[in-house]
Amino acid sequence: MNGTIDGLTAHERQLLRDVEAHRQDYGDILRQFFKIIAPIGILLNSIFLFVVIRVKSMRTIINVYLSNLAVADATYLIINMSAAWAIEYTHIASGAYLTLVIASSTMQIASYGFVTVIAVERFSAVRQPLTQRARASKSRAGKVSAGVWVAAVVTGVLAGLANDTNYVTNVVLNQVCVVIVILIFLATFTITITSYIYIVIKLCHSDRERQAGQTRRVYPVVRMLVINTAVFFVLNLMDIAFNVINILMLFSIYKGAEAFIDIYWTCTDVKVCLGIVRHINSSINTLVYSATNSQYRAAFLEAFPPLAKLLRLRRRCRRPQQTEQIELRMIPPAKAAQESLAQAH
Repeated sequence: MNGTIDGLTAHERQLLRDVEAHRQDYGDILRQFFKIIAPIGILLNSIFLFVVIRVKSMRTIINVYLSNLAVADATYLIINMSAAWAIEYTHIASGAYLTLVIASSTMQIASYGFVTVIAVERFSAVRQPLTQRARASKSRAGKVSAGVWVAAVVTGVLAGLANDTNYVTNVVLNQVCVVIVILIFLATFTITITSYIYIVIKLCHSDRERQAGQTRRVYPVVRMLVINTAVFFVLNLMDIAFNVINILMLFSIYKGAEAFIDIYWTCTDVKVCLGIVRHINSSINTLVYSATNSQYRAAFLEAFPPLAKLLRLRRRCRRPQQTEQIELRMIPPAKAAQESLAQAH
Protein backbone atom coordinates (compact mmCIF):
# COMPACT_ATOMS: atom_id res chain seq x y z
CA MET A 1 0.00 0.00 0.00
CA ASN A 2 3.09 2.17 0.19
CA GLY A 3 1.78 3.59 3.44
CA THR A 4 -0.90 5.76 1.79
CA ILE A 5 -4.19 5.30 -0.02
CA ASP A 6 -2.76 7.17 -3.03
CA GLY A 7 -0.63 4.16 -3.88
CA LEU A 8 -3.66 1.90 -4.43
CA THR A 9 -4.88 0.79 -7.82
CA ALA A 10 -8.49 1.29 -8.94
CA HIS A 11 -9.29 -2.35 -8.16
CA GLU A 12 -7.75 -2.08 -4.69
CA ARG A 13 -9.67 1.13 -4.01
CA GLN A 14 -12.92 -0.62 -4.89
CA LEU A 15 -12.06 -3.54 -2.63
CA LEU A 16 -11.32 -1.15 0.23
CA ARG A 17 -14.64 0.67 -0.29
CA ASP A 18 -16.46 -2.66 -0.27
CA VAL A 19 -14.91 -3.79 2.99
CA GLU A 20 -15.59 -0.39 4.60
CA ALA A 21 -19.26 -0.62 3.56
CA HIS A 22 -19.30 -4.17 4.92
CA ARG A 23 -17.86 -2.94 8.23
CA GLN A 24 -20.41 -0.11 8.50
CA ASP A 25 -23.32 -2.50 7.88
CA TYR A 26 -22.05 -4.79 10.59
CA GLY A 27 -21.58 -1.80 12.87
CA ASP A 28 -25.25 -0.87 12.47
CA ILE A 29 -26.30 -4.43 13.28
CA LEU A 30 -24.12 -4.49 16.40
CA ARG A 31 -25.45 -1.15 17.65
CA GLN A 32 -29.03 -2.37 17.39
CA PHE A 33 -28.07 -5.59 19.17
CA PHE A 34 -26.35 -3.63 21.97
CA LYS A 35 -29.51 -1.62 22.56
CA ILE A 36 -31.49 -4.81 23.13
CA ILE A 37 -29.09 -7.02 25.10
CA ALA A 38 -27.35 -4.35 27.21
CA PRO A 39 -30.41 -3.36 29.33
CA ILE A 40 -31.07 -7.04 30.09
CA GLY A 41 -27.48 -7.59 31.20
CA ILE A 42 -27.41 -4.42 33.28
CA LEU A 43 -30.61 -5.53 35.03
CA LEU A 44 -29.30 -9.04 35.77
CA ASN A 45 -25.99 -7.75 37.17
CA SER A 46 -27.78 -5.10 39.22
CA ILE A 47 -30.10 -7.73 40.71
CA PHE A 48 -27.10 -9.81 41.76
CA LEU A 49 -25.44 -6.80 43.43
CA PHE A 50 -28.72 -5.96 45.18
CA VAL A 51 -29.03 -9.52 46.55
CA VAL A 52 -25.43 -9.49 47.82
CA ILE A 53 -25.95 -6.12 49.54
CA ARG A 54 -29.38 -6.97 50.95
CA VAL A 55 -28.77 -10.51 52.24
CA LYS A 56 -26.05 -10.83 54.86
CA SER A 57 -25.36 -14.51 54.19
CA MET A 58 -24.33 -13.63 50.59
CA ARG A 59 -21.41 -11.47 51.72
CA THR A 60 -18.87 -14.23 51.29
CA ILE A 61 -15.33 -14.10 49.95
CA ILE A 62 -16.23 -15.62 46.58
CA ASN A 63 -19.08 -13.13 46.23
CA VAL A 64 -16.58 -10.29 46.65
CA TYR A 65 -15.07 -11.37 43.34
CA LEU A 66 -18.48 -12.02 41.80
CA SER A 67 -19.61 -8.53 42.82
CA ASN A 68 -16.57 -6.99 41.15
CA LEU A 69 -17.30 -9.15 38.11
CA ALA A 70 -20.88 -7.86 38.07
CA VAL A 71 -19.65 -4.25 38.31
CA ALA A 72 -17.20 -4.77 35.43
CA ASP A 73 -19.82 -6.45 33.24
CA ALA A 74 -22.52 -3.87 33.97
CA THR A 75 -20.13 -0.97 33.33
CA TYR A 76 -18.96 -2.59 30.09
CA LEU A 77 -22.57 -2.87 28.91
CA ILE A 78 -23.38 0.70 29.94
CA ILE A 79 -20.33 2.05 28.06
CA ASN A 80 -21.11 0.15 24.88
CA MET A 81 -24.82 0.94 24.98
CA SER A 82 -24.05 4.64 25.48
CA ALA A 83 -21.52 4.54 22.64
CA ALA A 84 -24.08 2.87 20.38
CA TRP A 85 -26.58 5.68 20.94
CA ALA A 86 -23.92 8.41 20.72
CA ILE A 87 -22.36 7.16 17.48
CA GLU A 88 -25.78 6.92 15.84
CA TYR A 89 -26.96 10.43 16.65
CA THR A 90 -23.82 12.51 17.19
CA HIS A 91 -20.29 12.78 15.94
CA ILE A 92 -17.65 11.54 18.38
CA ALA A 93 -14.22 13.14 18.26
CA SER A 94 -11.19 10.89 18.20
CA GLY A 95 -10.28 11.72 21.82
CA ALA A 96 -13.73 10.80 23.10
CA TYR A 97 -13.73 7.62 21.04
CA LEU A 98 -10.31 6.66 22.40
CA THR A 99 -11.60 7.18 25.96
CA LEU A 100 -14.57 4.92 25.28
CA VAL A 101 -12.33 2.23 23.79
CA ILE A 102 -9.95 2.35 26.77
CA ALA A 103 -12.82 2.21 29.29
CA SER A 104 -14.50 -0.65 27.42
CA SER A 105 -11.24 -2.60 27.16
CA THR A 106 -10.54 -2.03 30.86
CA MET A 107 -13.91 -3.45 31.90
CA GLN A 108 -13.56 -6.38 29.54
CA ILE A 109 -10.10 -7.31 30.83
CA ALA A 110 -11.26 -6.80 34.43
CA SER A 111 -14.08 -9.25 33.76
CA TYR A 112 -11.60 -11.82 32.46
CA GLY A 113 -9.35 -11.17 35.45
CA PHE A 114 -12.08 -11.81 38.01
CA VAL A 115 -13.20 -14.96 36.19
CA THR A 116 -9.60 -16.18 36.44
CA VAL A 117 -9.31 -15.22 40.12
CA ILE A 118 -12.52 -17.13 40.90
CA ALA A 119 -11.12 -20.18 39.12
CA VAL A 120 -7.84 -19.96 41.06
CA GLU A 121 -9.69 -19.57 44.38
CA ARG A 122 -11.76 -22.66 43.69
CA PHE A 123 -8.70 -24.54 42.52
CA SER A 124 -6.87 -23.71 45.77
CA ALA A 125 -9.91 -24.69 47.85
CA VAL A 126 -10.04 -28.12 46.19
CA ARG A 127 -6.32 -28.80 46.16
CA GLN A 128 -5.35 -27.36 49.57
CA PRO A 129 -8.58 -26.82 51.53
CA LEU A 130 -6.98 -26.27 54.94
CA THR A 131 -4.36 -23.80 53.67
CA GLN A 132 -6.92 -21.92 51.61
CA ARG A 133 -9.33 -21.69 54.53
CA ALA A 134 -6.60 -20.35 56.80
CA ARG A 135 -5.46 -17.55 54.49
CA ALA A 136 -8.83 -16.67 52.93
CA SER A 137 -10.31 -13.41 54.19
CA LYS A 138 -12.37 -10.51 52.86
CA SER A 139 -9.44 -8.11 53.27
CA ARG A 140 -7.28 -10.37 51.11
CA ALA A 141 -10.09 -10.57 48.55
CA GLY A 142 -10.25 -6.78 48.52
CA LYS A 143 -6.51 -6.49 47.88
CA VAL A 144 -6.65 -9.05 45.09
CA SER A 145 -9.60 -7.21 43.54
CA ALA A 146 -7.70 -3.92 43.67
CA GLY A 147 -4.74 -5.57 41.95
CA VAL A 148 -7.01 -6.91 39.19
CA TRP A 149 -8.44 -3.42 38.59
CA VAL A 150 -4.97 -1.85 38.38
CA ALA A 151 -3.80 -4.48 35.89
CA ALA A 152 -7.02 -4.03 33.89
CA VAL A 153 -6.52 -0.25 33.65
CA VAL A 154 -2.93 -0.60 32.43
CA THR A 155 -3.84 -3.27 29.90
CA GLY A 156 -6.96 -1.37 28.84
CA VAL A 157 -4.83 1.65 27.93
CA LEU A 158 -2.58 -0.56 25.80
CA ALA A 159 -5.59 -2.18 24.11
CA GLY A 160 -7.14 1.22 23.43
CA LEU A 161 -3.96 2.56 21.89
CA ALA A 162 -3.64 -0.55 19.75
CA ASN A 163 -7.14 0.05 18.31
CA ASP A 164 -6.81 3.78 17.59
CA THR A 165 -4.41 4.60 14.78
CA ASN A 166 -5.21 8.32 15.01
CA TYR A 167 -3.08 8.66 18.15
CA VAL A 168 -0.65 5.81 17.63
CA THR A 169 0.66 5.90 14.07
CA ASN A 170 3.69 3.72 14.78
CA VAL A 171 2.89 0.25 13.42
CA VAL A 172 5.52 -1.41 15.62
CA LEU A 173 3.95 0.04 18.78
CA ASN A 174 0.53 -1.19 17.64
CA GLN A 175 1.97 -4.65 17.10
CA VAL A 176 3.56 -4.67 20.57
CA CYS A 177 0.29 -3.60 22.21
CA VAL A 178 -1.68 -6.30 20.39
CA VAL A 179 0.88 -8.97 21.35
CA ILE A 180 0.65 -7.95 25.03
CA VAL A 181 -3.15 -8.18 24.91
CA ILE A 182 -2.92 -11.63 23.26
CA LEU A 183 -0.56 -12.85 25.98
CA ILE A 184 -2.96 -11.66 28.68
CA PHE A 185 -5.89 -13.43 27.04
CA LEU A 186 -3.80 -16.59 26.64
CA ALA A 187 -2.77 -16.44 30.31
CA THR A 188 -6.34 -16.04 31.60
CA PHE A 189 -7.54 -18.71 29.19
CA THR A 190 -4.90 -21.25 30.21
CA ILE A 191 -5.20 -20.64 33.96
CA THR A 192 -9.00 -20.73 34.00
CA ILE A 193 -9.47 -23.77 31.79
CA THR A 194 -6.71 -25.74 33.56
CA SER A 195 -8.11 -24.90 37.00
CA TYR A 196 -11.65 -25.95 36.13
CA ILE A 197 -10.53 -29.16 34.42
CA TYR A 198 -8.55 -30.09 37.55
CA ILE A 199 -11.52 -29.28 39.80
CA VAL A 200 -13.94 -31.37 37.73
CA ILE A 201 -11.54 -34.34 37.66
CA LYS A 202 -10.90 -34.04 41.39
CA LEU A 203 -14.60 -33.87 42.24
CA CYS A 204 -15.45 -36.82 39.99
CA HIS A 205 -12.60 -38.84 41.54
CA SER A 206 -13.72 -38.05 45.08
CA ASP A 207 -17.30 -38.79 44.07
CA ARG A 208 -16.41 -42.40 43.30
CA GLU A 209 -15.11 -42.78 46.84
CA ARG A 210 -18.32 -41.49 48.37
CA GLN A 211 -21.29 -43.58 49.32
CA ALA A 212 -24.17 -43.90 46.92
CA GLY A 213 -26.37 -41.53 48.91
CA GLN A 214 -23.81 -38.73 48.82
CA THR A 215 -23.07 -38.63 45.11
CA ARG A 216 -25.83 -36.18 44.22
CA ARG A 217 -24.11 -33.35 46.10
CA VAL A 218 -21.18 -33.31 43.71
CA TYR A 219 -22.93 -33.38 40.34
CA PRO A 220 -24.57 -29.90 40.61
CA VAL A 221 -21.14 -28.42 41.33
CA VAL A 222 -19.60 -30.25 38.39
CA ARG A 223 -22.44 -29.12 36.15
CA MET A 224 -21.95 -25.51 37.22
CA LEU A 225 -18.21 -25.70 36.56
CA VAL A 226 -18.74 -27.28 33.14
CA ILE A 227 -21.14 -24.49 32.17
CA ASN A 228 -18.70 -21.84 33.40
CA THR A 229 -15.82 -23.44 31.51
CA ALA A 230 -17.80 -23.79 28.29
CA VAL A 231 -18.96 -20.15 28.30
CA PHE A 232 -15.52 -18.81 29.11
CA PHE A 233 -13.84 -21.15 26.59
CA VAL A 234 -15.99 -19.93 23.69
CA LEU A 235 -15.60 -16.27 24.57
CA ASN A 236 -11.88 -16.25 25.30
CA LEU A 237 -11.06 -18.41 22.29
CA MET A 238 -12.82 -15.93 20.01
CA ASP A 239 -10.98 -13.04 21.65
CA ILE A 240 -7.65 -14.78 21.07
CA ALA A 241 -8.59 -15.52 17.44
CA PHE A 242 -9.60 -11.90 16.87
CA ASN A 243 -6.34 -10.53 18.25
CA VAL A 244 -4.29 -13.04 16.26
CA ILE A 245 -6.10 -11.93 13.08
CA ASN A 246 -5.55 -8.32 14.11
CA ILE A 247 -1.80 -8.77 14.43
CA LEU A 248 -1.71 -10.67 11.12
CA MET A 249 -3.45 -7.70 9.57
CA LEU A 250 -0.81 -5.35 10.96
CA PHE A 251 1.96 -7.47 9.47
CA SER A 252 0.13 -7.90 6.14
CA ILE A 253 0.66 -4.24 5.19
CA TYR A 254 4.12 -5.27 4.05
CA LYS A 255 2.68 -7.86 1.63
CA GLY A 256 0.51 -5.56 -0.46
CA ALA A 257 -2.94 -4.05 -0.43
CA GLU A 258 -4.95 -7.11 -1.47
CA ALA A 259 -3.49 -9.27 1.31
CA PHE A 260 -4.31 -6.54 3.83
CA ILE A 261 -7.88 -6.13 2.55
CA ASP A 262 -8.55 -9.89 2.66
CA ILE A 263 -7.46 -10.14 6.29
CA TYR A 264 -9.34 -6.92 7.09
CA TRP A 265 -12.54 -8.49 5.74
CA THR A 266 -12.03 -11.61 7.88
CA CYS A 267 -11.24 -9.45 10.90
CA THR A 268 -14.52 -7.57 10.40
CA ASP A 269 -16.54 -10.81 10.34
CA VAL A 270 -14.83 -12.15 13.48
CA LYS A 271 -15.28 -8.81 15.25
CA VAL A 272 -19.06 -8.93 14.76
CA CYS A 273 -19.31 -12.46 16.18
CA LEU A 274 -17.04 -11.47 19.05
CA GLY A 275 -19.10 -8.37 19.83
CA ILE A 276 -22.27 -10.45 20.07
CA VAL A 277 -20.65 -13.14 22.26
CA ARG A 278 -18.99 -10.54 24.51
CA HIS A 279 -22.27 -8.82 25.30
CA ILE A 280 -24.13 -12.08 25.85
CA ASN A 281 -21.35 -13.22 28.18
CA SER A 282 -21.37 -9.94 30.12
CA SER A 283 -25.13 -10.25 30.48
CA ILE A 284 -25.20 -13.84 31.78
CA ASN A 285 -21.77 -14.07 33.43
CA THR A 286 -22.97 -13.59 37.00
CA LEU A 287 -26.20 -15.43 36.25
CA VAL A 288 -24.27 -18.54 35.19
CA TYR A 289 -22.30 -18.49 38.44
CA SER A 290 -25.34 -17.84 40.62
CA ALA A 291 -28.40 -19.47 39.06
CA THR A 292 -26.94 -22.96 39.54
CA ASN A 293 -26.41 -22.22 43.24
CA SER A 294 -29.29 -23.06 45.58
CA GLN A 295 -27.99 -20.60 48.18
CA TYR A 296 -28.31 -17.74 45.68
CA ARG A 297 -31.87 -18.75 44.83
CA ALA A 298 -32.80 -18.75 48.51
CA ALA A 299 -31.08 -15.38 48.99
CA PHE A 300 -32.89 -14.01 45.94
CA LEU A 301 -36.26 -14.82 47.50
CA GLU A 302 -35.09 -13.34 50.80
CA ALA A 303 -34.05 -10.12 49.04
CA PHE A 304 -37.44 -9.84 47.33
CA PRO A 305 -40.09 -10.72 49.98
CA PRO A 306 -43.08 -10.10 47.65
CA LEU A 307 -41.80 -12.77 45.26
CA ALA A 308 -41.26 -15.21 48.13
CA LYS A 309 -44.79 -14.56 49.41
CA LEU A 310 -46.23 -15.05 45.93
CA LEU A 311 -44.36 -18.33 45.56
CA ARG A 312 -45.68 -19.60 48.91
CA LEU A 313 -49.24 -18.68 47.96
CA ARG A 314 -48.87 -20.47 44.66
CA ARG A 315 -47.70 -23.63 46.42
CA ARG A 316 -50.61 -23.46 48.85
CA CYS A 317 -53.09 -23.08 46.00
CA ARG A 318 -51.77 -26.19 44.31
CA ARG A 319 -52.19 -28.52 47.32
CA PRO A 320 -56.03 -28.25 47.72
CA GLN A 321 -56.53 -28.85 44.00
CA GLN A 322 -54.50 -32.04 44.16
CA THR A 323 -56.48 -33.17 47.22
CA GLU A 324 -59.80 -32.51 45.49
CA GLN A 325 -58.75 -34.54 42.48
CA ILE A 326 -57.81 -37.46 44.73
CA GLU A 327 -61.10 -37.25 46.63
CA LEU A 328 -63.15 -37.23 43.41
CA ARG A 329 -61.47 -40.38 42.23
CA MET A 330 -62.17 -42.23 45.50
CA ILE A 331 -65.07 -44.72 45.46
CA PRO A 332 -67.54 -44.49 48.37
CA PRO A 333 -67.40 -47.51 50.72
CA ALA A 334 -71.07 -48.52 50.14
CA LYS A 335 -70.71 -48.50 46.39
CA ALA A 336 -67.46 -50.45 46.63
CA ALA A 337 -69.18 -53.15 48.73
CA GLN A 338 -72.01 -53.47 46.17
CA GLU A 339 -69.53 -53.80 43.30
CA SER A 340 -67.58 -56.52 45.15
CA LEU A 341 -70.78 -58.54 45.80
CA ALA A 342 -71.79 -58.26 42.15
CA GLN A 343 -68.40 -59.54 41.07
CA ALA A 344 -68.66 -62.46 43.53
CA HIS A 345 -71.98 -63.60 41.99
